[in-house]
Amino acid sequence: MAEPHQSRVYSDLAYLYDSVFGRAFVDHEQQVIDSLTFRPGQQVLEVGVGTGISLGAYPPYVRIIGIDPSDDMLAHAVAKIQGNGVGHIELLKGDAQELEFSDNSFDWVTTFHVMTVVAQPRRMMDEMVRVCKPGGHIVLVSHFASRNPFLYFMGTMINPVTKLLGWTTRLRAADVLDGQRITVERHEPLSRLSVHYAIVARKDD
Repeated sequence: MAEPHQSRVYSDLAYLYDSVFGRAFVDHEQQVIDSLTFRPGQQVLEVGVGTGISLGAYPPYVRIIGIDPSDDMLAHAVAKIQGNGVGHIELLKGDAQELEFSDNSFDWVTTFHVMTVVAQPRRMMDEMVRVCKPGGHIVLVSHFASRNPFLYFMGTMINPVTKLLGWTTRLRAADVLDGQRITVERHEPLSRLSVHYAIVARKDD
């Protein structure tokens, strides 16, 4: 069985990602980014940038570093920013669970539809909080398991299938949020019927 980020979706099928998965995600990502209160000169880290479908939504007056472990996904992201002549974005290979940045480095740390993909989501969240500046914000969009016991059970039934595609349906939001040095300011579904949630948290001073 494929473990997260070893699925072909993130490697040799990367060229299909935008058309198959990207269409379902891009509006949500742009909607969330548009709602954020960036200030000129702020530093943003996007963890798991993938093919870069979110990059065009950021304002040009912030500095963005996007990381991803997949060479194939990054190649598509690089092609996007080269084609648009975007100079405020830097793309690097990196592991969400071992961020190669100093503590308190970024004003914003964002991630979209990645938390259920990595093998150690709690460690990923720990790392995102670590590199965020005190008073900065962590922005997370992801599918999370329902708190309803019956719906959670139903999710576990399809988990073997979704793991073949590269993600788990068993992760609860509390699994990554509880015990962090953050204050959750927003935690809401992205639409009435959505199973995806937007979470915005401020790192405590």
